[in-house]
Amino acid sequence: MHEHGTYSVVLEGNLLSITLLGTFNDLATHSACQQIEAKVESLNGEAFGILFDCIGYEGSTPDAHKVSNQSLLWLSKKNCIARASIFSQNIYADIVKNEQAALSQLKNQREFTNVQEAKQWLASQL
Repeated sequence: MHEHGTYSVVLEGNLLSITLLGTFNDLATHSACQQIEAKVESLNGEAFGILFDCIGYEGSTPDAHKVSNQSLLWLSKKNCIARASIFSQNIYADIVKNEQAALSQLKNQREFTNVQEAKQWLASQL
């Protein structure tokens, strides 16, 4: 079995930008979560924000959601001060929230359908 789903994880200053493309299985989700956790750990407790670009995201398998939920629980204990997620349509945000119970534990988060609005809001929070 191999990874399904394409992702990038980039840390610039105190902003972690994550882009998800396609449909994800547990292997790709695990790899992405490992990269996210490594970048967050490299901040040594400093406050940071997250920009999730999910415009090209098409969904995840149930096992991938389990992996992601575990990572979100871990992330909820870190010094993330704001999280903006961008979806092509609000329905995708609703689906993700329904499948990711751990999202309710993250503070100061908003969903957007416009990249520029998400970046502006996130900048105002950092």
